[in-house]
Amino acid sequence: MQSTKIQNKKNAFALAIVIWIVAALLLGIAFIMNLAKDNLKITENLDEKLQTHLETLSFLEVLKYAMITSNYDSQSILLQESLPFDLPKQLILDGRKYNIGKNIEFSLQDSSGQLSVFHPNFELIARFTTDDREKYFTIKDSIWDWIDKDNIVRLNGAESSFYKFKRSVSYGPRNYSAIQSMDELQLINGLYDLDKKEWDKVKSFMSIEGSPSLNVVLMKKKLLKKLLNLNSTEIDIIEAYKKTDIKKFYREMGTLGSFDNEFMGYALSFLIDVNLTIKKGISATHLESIIGFKEIQNDKILVKSFKVY
Repeated sequence: MQSTKIQNKKNAFALAIVIWIVAALLLGIAFIMNLAKDNLKITENLDEKLQTHLETLSFLEVLKYAMITSNYDSQSILLQESLPFDLPKQLILDGRKYNIGKNIEFSLQDSSGQLSVFHPNFELIARFTTDDREKYFTIKDSIWDWIDKDNIVRLNGAESSFYKFKRSVSYGPRNYSAIQSMDELQLINGLYDLDKKEWDKVKSFMSIEGSPSLNVVLMKKKLLKKLLNLNSTEIDIIEAYKKTDIKKFYREMGTLGSFDNEFMGYALSFLIDVNLTIKKGISATHLESIIGFKEIQNDKILVKSFKVY
């Protein structure tokens, strides 16, 4: 009887060990399966990312082909043939967003519709940046001082001594007419103190390449209003003409005393800022590029900048 009890205890102990081993094995299998599931998901996401990357590059090539094979008016590309991705027959170059299906979004902005960073119009930059009179003159004079070659401070400007002693920074004015980047523009007194929202507003109407001649057809409403010194009613009328009767828009421009044909007009620069996003699942690829094709040689166009991520 005693030996039977001992044997039963041994069997129960052995069974407990087996159960624990089985439980440990099941736990291990569950852990491995979970890892495999995570790895599979990562692999799927990576595959989707690679697909969006390839589609983005393919879409850019289609846009480049469209640029060199299409006709143009003062504001848009007019496609002459059907192209992949079912592109619209008219692509307006004012930065508006186009959506193709649920996964492709892109915009095209000809630089003539924006103010140039490289050749800054300091008065327009100041006028559009702020409505405050004192700040307007600060920005205007400071950009002048930044690009001129002397060290004479304008009334509201800033030369090297200002940056050295008041800003306590290691840089001074460029003393050359060509500003090289948006980051450099932001270093200038008056623009240096803008908060993110104000600076994003400035960036929205600037182009690093830009164009000395401004295409008023492509300019955004707020910029055009400032450029021509129009009130709210006048700009609404102008914008309505632009959308419904472009010839009437041209005639109206000719009647405005603020329209200066020395640097305002209707010509494209043929320097286009491309922004493109393609999504698949939770993955997305974004592309930013500046394409130049004013002078095409051997059917090739110039990619002046390119960033994909």
